[in-house]
Amino acid sequence: MKAYLSLCALLFGAAALTTACNEDATSLGSDIMPEADKVFTEQQTVKVPTQTVKTGAIAARTNNSLLGSVIDPVTNIRTTNGFVSQFFIPEVTPFPTLDKMVKDNQGNVVVDSCSLTFWHVNYFGDSLATMKVTAQEIDSEKTPNGSTTYYTNLNPEEWLRQGGEQQTASYSIFDQTQPKAQVENKKNYRYFNIRLSKEFGQRILNAYYKTPEHFKDSYAFAHHVLGGFYMKHAGGLGTMVQADHLALNLYYRYHPDLKNKPDSIISDVQVFTSTDEVIQTSRIENEIPSSLLDNTQDFTYIKAPTALHTEATLPIDDIIAGTHYNDSINNARLYLRTIAEDASLQKLQEAPPYLVMMRVADFENFFQKNHLPDGRTSFAAALDNKGSKTQKATHSYPFTNIAPLITIMRNERNAGAGVTATDSEATRKAKWAAWEQKNPNWNRVAIVPATPVFTTTTNPMTRQTVKNLVRLNYAFGLYGVRLAGGKNNGVDLSVIYSRFNN
Repeated sequence: MKAYLSLCALLFGAAALTTACNEDATSLGSDIMPEADKVFTEQQTVKVPTQTVKTGAIAARTNNSLLGSVIDPVTNIRTTNGFVSQFFIPEVTPFPTLDKMVKDNQGNVVVDSCSLTFWHVNYFGDSLATMKVTAQEIDSEKTPNGSTTYYTNLNPEEWLRQGGEQQTASYSIFDQTQPKAQVENKKNYRYFNIRLSKEFGQRILNAYYKTPEHFKDSYAFAHHVLGGFYMKHAGGLGTMVQADHLALNLYYRYHPDLKNKPDSIISDVQVFTSTDEVIQTSRIENEIPSSLLDNTQDFTYIKAPTALHTEATLPIDDIIAGTHYNDSINNARLYLRTIAEDASLQKLQEAPPYLVMMRVADFENFFQKNHLPDGRTSFAAALDNKGSKTQKATHSYPFTNIAPLITIMRNERNAGAGVTATDSEATRKAKWAAWEQKNPNWNRVAIVPATPVFTTTTNPMTRQTVKNLVRLNYAFGLYGVRLAGGKNNGVDLSVIYSRFNN
């Protein structure tokens, strides 16, 4: 009987406890938490002023080489591009043995012809515009090397070989000298040739038979035989063409079987190409109207390559003003909204796929050292263009949380200025002002265009393909976009704080 009563008491107690929990479950935690340990959150929006600035020279590490000259109809910026390219030498014997080569009466190897082929995959502007390019030989003793950083304002004229090969050719994207059926076949027409002299080709072949070890790899070839070519825009306006690769073609003849068929002759060609394994450096020139730097407008510009970008000044004083000085900053969202261009203007460029935000002081090294956004002092935002076509102005680049950078800036200024916990607000402001005079860029960030490089992997469990961002390159293509903001209107920064109830 006692056991039965004990069991009933236990069941009744459990039921009573369950009922109590169900009746007041939402207040149980707060009721037992000490008042001083309660956490309060608060949200506010502050304005971030932005401005358009000139980008200047960027480390010219890119194989996305452009050639030509165009004027952007939106900004009236004239951009002119050229590039220097070395050639890749495969680790195979490039030419037949000397005894098999066809020679002239003086015993010199015969070169039938020599040329450069510019293969391209994309272009901007007018496909019918007539353009000119000058191919100039780079001295093997002055050719670029992998240990030096080259910038987009480089002067390849200083690298030219004295008395070296130099040829000028005209070209257009839509080659009207070819049959229409062939031109419209992209596989057949997306290239143009630059004829080089036979003497130049003769020199290359003679160098091989004299010192074949200079052809053992690309480095030896570039530093002893041919330093590359500078593809310089030489005339015309309206087209910018993106190089796929540049090819050096050497045409010759040889005897395939001297023993059994000494009179047989085969025509052949050896092709050396520009690839990712060799150096390509871009020369970029921009003529920028001064009106684009008028920051009284309610927008800013992003214009690539190396023309304009946006800078923002994070208002740390406004963020930590009043009761927020000791608050924790949990989240800070900054959405950069794009502004659609006038539909009557011909659009030459697309909006960049990514924008990268980093401190102004870190801008130069970020791309030069192949950094990735770390979520503390640098951040990336992909273009959100999922809206309807009739609402292009609502597209944006969402920086979803730059709170770590704001906290770093706040702590950096406090430490540098020698602020202590017992300082009054007036004392803090005086110390901050003195420190800021010596560190004027402490709270400024650069917002620049970038293009991503992904690798793909397959999840072994789900068999789904996963894209992994491995690199963000500066956007060397023709990209442009306007961002809502400016010095007067600014951009909304939504900040979420938390603090204990002290």
